[in-house]
Amino acid sequence: MAIDPSFEFEKRRNVPVKYDRKLWQKTVAAMKKVSEIKQKRSARHILQRFKKAKILEKEKDLNEVKKNMSLIRSPAAGLLSLQAEGKVEEIHESDEEMEMQIAEEV
Repeated sequence: MAIDPSFEFEKRRNVPVKYDRKLWQKTVAAMKKVSEIKQKRSARHILQRFKKAKILEKEKDLNEVKKNMSLIRSPAAGLLSLQAEGKVEEIHESDEEMEMQIAEEV
């Protein structure tokens, strides 16, 4: 335990350093660079998380659409194929058109 390299490092670290203007300027400049690098890394990390969340959200939305397609698709969509076969005479696009046709007949 007495030969641990971390003890040697701490011995050197606790020695007081003489004031040196250039050393202080370099230290402050290095601290600014380190903070810039930290900010860039954290921003990049957040963007990567957003990308993954966006992909998962899209997959979730597609699964929901597939599951509830009957709510999205118009009931008249199936009637088009029936009309082509001749089983249904006429398809009404909306209630307003149906009301206009009823009013014309009366």
